[in-house]
Amino acid sequence: MDGYSTTGTTAVIDLGAGWREPQPATERPGPRGLLRPLAGAVAVALMFALGGAARGRQLEELTTITFSPGGDFQIQDDLLLVRDADRLAAYSLADGTRRWDIALPGTAGTSMNSTFTVPGLMVTEMEDRASGHRSTYAVDVAAGAVLWQADELLSPYGDVAVAMWSTDQDRGSTQIVVRDLRTGQPRWSTQQVLPAIDYSAALPDRDPMRIWTLQATGELAERDLRDGRVLRRQRLDLAGSVPVDLIAFDGRLIVETRRGEQNTTVLYSTADLAPILSTAPLVQRSDCGAFWCATSQPVDLQPTTSPLEIVDKATGLVRQRFPVDSFGMSTPAGVIIASPGAGPTGLPAIALLDPATASPLFDVTGWDVYLVSTASTTVLARNIGTGLGQVAWLTPDGLDMAQLPVPADRCKFSPRVAACRSGPDTLTMWRRTR
Repeated sequence: MDGYSTTGTTAVIDLGAGWREPQPATERPGPRGLLRPLAGAVAVALMFALGGAARGRQLEELTTITFSPGGDFQIQDDLLLVRDADRLAAYSLADGTRRWDIALPGTAGTSMNSTFTVPGLMVTEMEDRASGHRSTYAVDVAAGAVLWQADELLSPYGDVAVAMWSTDQDRGSTQIVVRDLRTGQPRWSTQQVLPAIDYSAALPDRDPMRIWTLQATGELAERDLRDGRVLRRQRLDLAGSVPVDLIAFDGRLIVETRRGEQNTTVLYSTADLAPILSTAPLVQRSDCGAFWCATSQPVDLQPTTSPLEIVDKATGLVRQRFPVDSFGMSTPAGVIIASPGAGPTGLPAIALLDPATASPLFDVTGWDVYLVSTASTTVLARNIGTGLGQVAWLTPDGLDMAQLPVPADRCKFSPRVAACRSGPDTLTMWRRTR
């Protein structure tokens, strides 16, 4: 779909029984509900009392590493991984010492992908300097050893690595190659299909993880992503149209077809592959702890005018509404809400909500939800690009703030460490003091 204008049938994704409009809150906050806003108020008072330049917690320098402008770095587990000048090295987040250093020929390709489903494994792409050919490497980050290498550009899902590519603009000619994430050995492959993975359901504890493939003939197959085993087949009546897109999410398959200049969208239930015929919009939702972060959208994926709604999972009550295209996600400190209009490193923060009641904890205006780092931590940042940056770690106890020695957009973060480009040819690690 991705911006195509479409006409045809519309459909609904139901949020389930109990979906209701906002009502006045009647809960009496317990001790934790009272202490969290108080802690937040104290933190904000400190921040504004210091004129927006709060030093907050002190940062202790761990180490400085020689680092070229063409290098890349990432945080995984208890290590800082540094990819630079045909090498990959690992440094301890505890004391900054170098754990290992191995050859990894070529220039940096895509980012270094942590594989949370297979602990201790990192997947990265490298480009050969002479030929420009790109390869995927899987590295054991605990031992400092290359486990396997493959010619395809693979991304990890669960316990497999998946490559999907098309030789032209026609997505219907997509080829799929799936390898074992631990060994790199081929598991299965197919070609000349439209693929779709419900990424929210492709979890390591799900059996099977599912991928859908649709051929130009209308042959739809549900497969196990791990081994390619066909679980179900059904021929869709495309009425002479050509399938151009396939999307899977939340128990639905969205099939877009084209006949001449007209595109048509039809939805099917993944439970029984029956068409879903309705006129109500789709409701897209993400898991925000005790709440759904939900928005309504036309089935043809035209721009939505629906606000972001914070919906209580237990009661269906809409607790809060935020502007159209806002973004919400669960963090250790609560549900963070950010506005649209992404900057170079993230989204402007709107509010931080209590994880139990969805009531605002305190004002986060002026901070950005920082999206540069892919480590398993969430931070807010400001003074991005120029001057000394500020960072606020989102912890179970609220915001833990510190002033950075460099602009925030040069950094990546773990729960206690900031790793930043500190100069033209240096990379420095700082640790939050306890």
